[in-house]
This record gives sequence, C-alpha cells and structure tokens, in this order.
Amino acid sequence: MPTHAPAAESVSASQPRVSRYAPVAGQLTLGAVTEIVPPALIDEVIARCGRRERRIRMLPARVTLYLVLGLWLYPGVGYREVLRMLFEQLRHCSGGRRLRVPSASAAVQARRRLGREPLKCLFLLLRGAHCGPEDPGATAFGHDLALLTTAVDGTTLDVPDTMSNRAAFGPAPGRSSKDPGRCPQIRVLTLIACGTRAILDAAWGGRSTSEGALLRKLVHGGCLRAGMLVMADRYFSGSAHVAAVRATGADLIIRAIANRRLPVLRRLPDGSYLSHLPAANQMTLDLIARARAKGVRPQRCGVRARQDAGMPIRVIQADITVVPEYGESRSESYLLITTLFDHVTAPALQIVKLYAERWEAETGYADLKIHLSGMRNVLRSTEPDGVAQELYALLIVYQIVQIIRARAARENPDAAPVDPDRISFTITLRALVRSVGRGTPPALLEVFHEIWSSPRLERRGRTKTRERKGTLAYARAISRTPLSRAEYKITIQAPQTTGP
Repeated sequence: MPTHAPAAESVSASQPRVSRYAPVAGQLTLGAVTEIVPPALIDEVIARCGRRERRIRMLPARVTLYLVLGLWLYPGVGYREVLRMLFEQLRHCSGGRRLRVPSASAAVQARRRLGREPLKCLFLLLRGAHCGPEDPGATAFGHDLALLTTAVDGTTLDVPDTMSNRAAFGPAPGRSSKDPGRCPQIRVLTLIACGTRAILDAAWGGRSTSEGALLRKLVHGGCLRAGMLVMADRYFSGSAHVAAVRATGADLIIRAIANRRLPVLRRLPDGSYLSHLPAANQMTLDLIARARAKGVRPQRCGVRARQDAGMPIRVIQADITVVPEYGESRSESYLLITTLFDHVTAPALQIVKLYAERWEAETGYADLKIHLSGMRNVLRSTEPDGVAQELYALLIVYQIVQIIRARAARENPDAAPVDPDRISFTITLRALVRSVGRGTPPALLEVFHEIWSSPRLERRGRTKTRERKGTLAYARAISRTPLSRAEYKITIQAPQTTGP
C-alpha cells in the first residue's frame, strides 16, 4: 500500500514550490525601469491575471515580465544576450559566483507561460497623459478652456511570416498576387497627449482592420472624455467618426478634404463660419426607415436631407505658405472642422496654429518605430499571443520613456518646469538603457541628472519632404527644396458661398 507523506512535508497547492535560485532571482531589477514599475506592482498584476507560478525557477513570472520589457531596451540582440545582461547584476548577490544563464528556449517557454494578460494589464495601469493642466504645453486656449490636447493616428508593424500569424492577422500585403508582401502586418491606433507624447490608450488588430473600427474600440474603452481636444487627419473627417468622438464629450479639430462643400450658415468675425456636417448615408437610411415605420413620407436621400440630419460644426479655411531658407516656397489649403464654436476664446488663427500639434502623433511613432525599435523592423514572436505580448511590452517601454521625460521636465531642481518637447527621447532612452546594469535604487535619479545635464532641444520651423527616403522622388524633392529652416504664413480665407 502506498504510504502518505508526512504532514510537515506536504506542500499546499496555493503556495509555489520555491527552488534554490528564488532568493537570487527575486533581486533582479531592470534599472530605472524598476522604479517606474516596482516588483510589488508586477506581482500584483501577475496575481490579478492568474499567472502566479507553482514552482519558482530561474525565470519566474516577475523576471519573465522584466525580460519581455528588456527585449525592447536591447532590440538588436537575442534572448541569450539580454538574459546575460540581466543576470550579470546578480553576481554580487550570490557571493560573486557566476550564475547559470537560462537558455533561449527556456525564455521562450517562460514567455508562453506568462501570456499577454499581465502585459496588457500593466499597460492599462501606465496609460495616461502624465501631465497636469499647469504643465507647459499640456493644454490649449489658456485658463478659459484648458483643453488637454491629444492626437489620434495609426500605423502598421510587421510580424513574422508564419502560418499562425497569417491566420490571425491576414496574409502579407503586396501589390498583387504575383508580388506578395514580405511580412504580415498589424495595425495600431493610439491616442496620445500632445504635450508629453504619452499614450492615453491604444487599439490594434490585423492589417485589414480599418482605423475607423479601431477608433470605435478607443471610444468604447472610455479614454475620451470632456475636457479633451482630439486632433486627427482627413481620414477621420466623416460624420460617423466625428459623431463617435463628440458623443464622448470631447472637442475636436479635424482636417477635411479641401474641396469639400459645407454650407455657410453664419459667418464669424475671425473668418470662420458655422455649418452642418452632413450625416452619413447609413444614418440617413436609418432616418428614412423610422419615417416609414411611423407612416410618414420619408425624405430623399440627398445632400439637403443629409445636411438636415447632420451635426453643427465650425469651419475654418486657411492657406499655409511655407517659405524655406533655401529652395522654392509652396502653399497648401487647409479645411478644418471643429466643435469649438466660440470665436473669442478659440480664434480661427489660433486653431490653425494648434493643428500643427497633431504631428506629435507622427513624432511619437518615430520614437516608437525608429529610436526604440532600432534595426528590428519585425517583431520576434511567431504566434499571435506572443505578438500581442510583445506589442504591449513595446507600448509599455515607450510609455515609461515618456513618463521619465515628463517628470524630468517638471522636476528639475535648478530650473522652472519646461515643455517636455525640449527633453530628448533618445537621450532619455540611452540613459534608461545604461541604468539596467546598475541595479541600484538611485538609478532613476541618475537618469534624471543625465537628462538635466544635456542640452535642451529647441523647436524650429523647418520643412521636410513627404517622399520616401532613397527614392527618385525624394532626390528630386530635395533638389527643389533642401532640408532647411522655414517660416509659415497663415491666411484665413473668408467663405464664398452661403448654400449647400
């Protein structure tokens, strides 16, 4: 007959079995990152997501999560090298004895055990503007409105070309069936705070998922609220997108197609005018269906019917002339629609100037895809769950850098708070990476001192071609207008017509 183990040696199923490596592995840190996301927060997230392990090895859940974040601090190297840099700091904890570094396959298995949920939960805890209404560059229109300026925009990221990724995200995009693309892609849409470039929320899906569908995810996520000013490009100028954002209470400034016809209902002294944004066709069809259900003769599905079913907006027409230091000048017409109706507190000229802040979203994607990702243009993970985990880790590391930038701009003891735009992303990132090997409590303070001792950036008006680098079109554009400083002249155009 089998004998039962003594009660003193029995192990409760709710308590993990601790290995002899646990005391050492528990002291592993990620430099200044650990001070932004401390071990207690990591353990809380892991427990909340039900990923607490039953046996603590050299790569427990907490260490694995730090490893996933560390992979984006060292994007150009493999698992083994990142593990070696992390475990090197533990030599003094083990009496100078060199510890066995886990293998790459062990890291992959640990990532699978961890899953995506803890990374997603941690991102949800870190998201936000991380600035106050009194911080420089955070809000617009002074104390009268003090709207938090935000921008929404999308981008794509390449994932490894595997069968599981193709099934989850679609095939690699290409020009034709005979010219397939290199890698499948995912589409990411973020809402950022223009003052700090921190992410307020993000939504993503396969490349076939439209930015409009991702915008609806953001709206349903509750990140938009009253007191925000959302800026977006022409893709979001449709009435369905505008209505979705406006229903949250947030105000907006969106660029529309320059030749779009909008009725002039009332002219304002600053050159702008009040109008109606026509309802979408589907919205009009819904109104027709309701009318028929009530036995009323439905309206015609034309421009005037859509105008009547539309929403009130304010329209600003402006010509922006770029005068470069060298090369040719050029002009471009802008048609902006907004829900800021008071021309006294929000003049037309100020709205046009403010719209340039939308490019902070483009700058944020440059930080994320160029400076942070480095030469790794394709994610590592060959499975959809790993892709999600890796994407959330990328957003978390990006957010941590922006949090440090915002705090450095606000907490400099030798100067008044400055606009975070003057704090370099790359200097902050490099100082953060160097802090990983230190593993000491004042690592974040050393990062701050390195930032404060570096020259502050100065934003200058400049012109840059939108052509892709390395192409013939880019070479021709550079020959016409070399990269140089530029001045911008804004001219508000008065409306010419009064009807739809």
